[in-house]
Amino acid sequence: MTTTMNSRLRQPSFIKYAIGLVCLVILCLSASGYAQKVVDIPPTDADIEAQLDSYLGDDSMSSAETTTFLKNVVEQLTPATPLMSVVRAKAYYASQLFYNEESKRAYSLLDVLKQQVNASGLVDAQAEVLATRMDLLNIEGKRGDAFLLVPELERLLKQTLTPRVRFYGYNLLSSIYVDWRRYEDALKHLLAAQTALNQMDSALNQGRRLYLLTSMAGIQNSLEQWSAAIETVNSAVSEAQQAGHDVLAYDLWFAKYYAQASLGDYENALDSLRNAYLLAKKLELDFQKVIILNNFGDAFMKLGQFEEAEKHLLEAREKAKALEFNEMLSTIDFNLGFIAVKQGDSLGIKQMEQATDEFREDENLSSFELEQLLGELANAYETLGNYRMQAQVLQERLTLRQQISEQSQQQQMAELQAVYKSRDNAQQIALLEQQNALKEQIIANTRQQQVVWTLFGIAAAISLILLLLLYRKSRQANQRLNTANVKLSDQSLRDPLTGLLNRRALQDAMLKRDVNDQYHEGLLLLDIDHFKRINDKYGHATGDAVLTEISRRLQNVCRDSDMLVRWGGEEFLFYVRQVELSSLKRLASRILEAIAKDPIKMGEELIHVTTTIGFSQLPFAGVSEDQVDWERALQIADMALYTGKTQGRNRACGVTALHVDYQQARKALEHDLSEAVEQNWVELTTIKGPNA
Repeated sequence: MTTTMNSRLRQPSFIKYAIGLVCLVILCLSASGYAQKVVDIPPTDADIEAQLDSYLGDDSMSSAETTTFLKNVVEQLTPATPLMSVVRAKAYYASQLFYNEESKRAYSLLDVLKQQVNASGLVDAQAEVLATRMDLLNIEGKRGDAFLLVPELERLLKQTLTPRVRFYGYNLLSSIYVDWRRYEDALKHLLAAQTALNQMDSALNQGRRLYLLTSMAGIQNSLEQWSAAIETVNSAVSEAQQAGHDVLAYDLWFAKYYAQASLGDYENALDSLRNAYLLAKKLELDFQKVIILNNFGDAFMKLGQFEEAEKHLLEAREKAKALEFNEMLSTIDFNLGFIAVKQGDSLGIKQMEQATDEFREDENLSSFELEQLLGELANAYETLGNYRMQAQVLQERLTLRQQISEQSQQQQMAELQAVYKSRDNAQQIALLEQQNALKEQIIANTRQQQVVWTLFGIAAAISLILLLLLYRKSRQANQRLNTANVKLSDQSLRDPLTGLLNRRALQDAMLKRDVNDQYHEGLLLLDIDHFKRINDKYGHATGDAVLTEISRRLQNVCRDSDMLVRWGGEEFLFYVRQVELSSLKRLASRILEAIAKDPIKMGEELIHVTTTIGFSQLPFAGVSEDQVDWERALQIADMALYTGKTQGRNRACGVTALHVDYQQARKALEHDLSEAVEQNWVELTTIKGPNA
């Protein structure tokens, strides 16, 4: 459970004076029969809260000791205990039951709490109970169930006054959005958690602030903002270690290693990994030690130090076997096989194939991770010169990409359902509030007008004072929020490395396009040939510089009316408007020449780069977009690209005509372009690049 606790707000003297005036008005309202309900932070039991705070600050208790401690706190609760302290104590106890593998008891306790807080109408308590349930669902692996509850928690947190609950809730929402790769929303909620932290006065605030920085570094790594992630870690890791927050320090060192390795700075990445390993040993994190040893092996392999890499991987294998860490054994065996292939031992490919079979059967491995592993396996086949197996693995990788795309669509459907449910609930609540407001207005109209006007004058004067005091704070908060929104909007539509548009920008454009437009459009998908060799030989920093130069050359070819997108990794996409087939072919030829004509100079090195292109038209071969939409046409271009790869690279391949009815060729066009070509169902046009 996220480390959170209650706190008191520090208020400047002028605010206290204003509050004193409000209290005077309330006394007047009460005396005249006009007392209104004052919204304030819900009350708590000081002794219970102090005990729970001490529990959060003590990392030395064992699981059994923690269970006994929290059970004792729960037994101290009485009918007179304020509801917020009751909810906090029982929510912590439910989480501990869950960690003790008593999930049924944990959820049962939360069910009883939910009935109690719903009956009370206390929003802060409702938010904490719901957040705890979502936390447990997420840990249990039921991410979809947790995500469906996100809109309800967001609605409750907007009305929650307790900073501790808001800090916990917004942190949880941020981590859930990270799991769903919704980084813009994750950053927004992390900023809300930081705002809640600024309203808390607690000895544990240092740990909470460091936790926020750790989360920020993780999001920056996910957005491939490697330098920013390193800067975030550098600002926090020394403080975390000095303050004794070893778990956070471990996470920070590992995040720094990942960013440095992604930049190709393996020497410094190894130093960060060594610091993480020392903390893992200190904390007795046996499983994490295995993961770190495997990463040592991977880093040394990237540096070409195969003996050192093999030594660390064998040590990792021995520890993983002792821990029965089977999923990690497959990864280690895969890397050991890759080292053997790199050293010219063809038997290593068998080891990689066996490990890959185990990955395919691993339900816990994500499709994205498997897709990356298939890319490594294809690279190994290429190293051995086995191009037939390379093409077969690349075809499997292509099929997996299609499955990932379909899963993404299902995820979007779940999001839409959750949003609909949230809006429906909000409409019902708004209707009830309107009905209550109408009843209160009818009652108010029967009261004495003279008292109303007198009190209205007093309230107006106080409101003016408060508005003047709040105006400055509101303006500063809006300025910070506007700055953050501009940055987030640009990040969501632009690739941080090349400055080109990203996938989301293209998807937004395709949603707005007129499918009934009489003009033809074109899709050209580019993949830089042997790009992994550039990374392996010169490092990731040089690889990034090569991608930046390639994007510059592509922009010189691109018209103002076209869209140039970094599709992912070493892939780029042209979306060309109002273009006939002959012009599309000429554009493909110009792109091949622009990339391959002149080598890219990096210091004293001249790097020769070529690309392979797959292209198709919209509408595809005169077929209605009801049958072949832009995504299906892009998939055909992707298969044409892989056909160009198998033909020798440095060329453009496009499906330019359909010789049979689409339904006859549909299955082949969806799964196996080579079959459609062999059957002469389609016409495949190939344009060779310079010196191809």
